[in-house]
Amino acid sequence: MGGEELRFPADDVRQHAGSVDRIADAVAQARSAVHEVAMSSEAYGQLCQFLPGLLSPIFGLAIGAMDDAGESLRETAINLRAVAGSTTATDERAAGTVRAAGRPLPELPL
Repeated sequence: MGGEELRFPADDVRQHAGSVDRIADAVAQARSAVHEVAMSSEAYGQLCQFLPGLLSPIFGLAIGAMDDAGESLRETAINLRAVAGSTTATDERAAGTVRAAGRPLPELPL
């Protein structure tokens, strides 16, 4: 175990945060497409006119789920970047402390 290094892949975490942001963009695009693809009640014909009333609440729940998913993805990306940043800053501070501890002590007059 001695001499082994532990490295936190901060750049990989930041890259992953970018991927999460792109997925959030895709969810937002899918969410906005919902308004473009809505069918009128006439699209179901005379026999199935009851379907819009049954499907509307389900579509509403799906839209809410997509909104929540997009929001959660954005928050996750922000948190990933924060973890990468704080871990890097902590590592840099600790490295400075170790370097300072390794310096020789000044000569004291006796």
